[in-house]
Amino acid sequence: MFDALPHYKHQLKEDKRNLSNVSKMPGFSISRSAYLCHVGQKLRKVKGSTCEKCYACKGMYNMPNVVAAMERREIFFNALDFVPRMIAVLNTLRKPEFRWFDSGDVDTVRMGLNILEICEATPHLQHWIPSREYGIWAKVLKLRKLPDNVTLRMSATMIDGIPAGSWENTSTVNSKAMAGHIGHRCPAPQQGNKCADCRACWDRTIENVAYIEH
Repeated sequence: MFDALPHYKHQLKEDKRNLSNVSKMPGFSISRSAYLCHVGQKLRKVKGSTCEKCYACKGMYNMPNVVAAMERREIFFNALDFVPRMIAVLNTLRKPEFRWFDSGDVDTVRMGLNILEICEATPHLQHWIPSREYGIWAKVLKLRKLPDNVTLRMSATMIDGIPAGSWENTSTVNSKAMAGHIGHRCPAPQQGNKCADCRACWDRTIENVAYIEH
């Protein structure tokens, strides 16, 4: 593992505040506001979509302190020196799993390219990028290949829908009965809503992960 970039060590404490420590998952993550999703905000208006009842657009996500934290993260994501600063942050992590966007999604092709540059520079981590922004990532992958330590998992748009297109790694959401699920069934509902020992979302050999609607 690389040491944090010396020039950015003085900013590390502040920048690390941008990470999320979601109790369900084995490692850290980072989020954006779900209100900024391009595809997601359209899907919120579609009955039966996987974004219709978006958890990140209700409850605690609308509290002033959470809104302020999202605004701070947005400034961080769009900073000119975001790439070296995020590399410095990630190089301090001990747990090998990292998730991008525990809420929200990629915003632009430039952001996607920045994220993959960061992933490539942090080979000690396994990066999971869930997304519904098929168009943005298609453009990104025309410009560069996916690093070996990245699982870009495209999310289905409809509950009980089929996996997204011809992407290598996908995820689907099934209704409560989980009838006819495809691929690896997320075990979290049977183990206290935690990943526990499961790392399927980060595993590129698992084509599709099926989650239960929540």
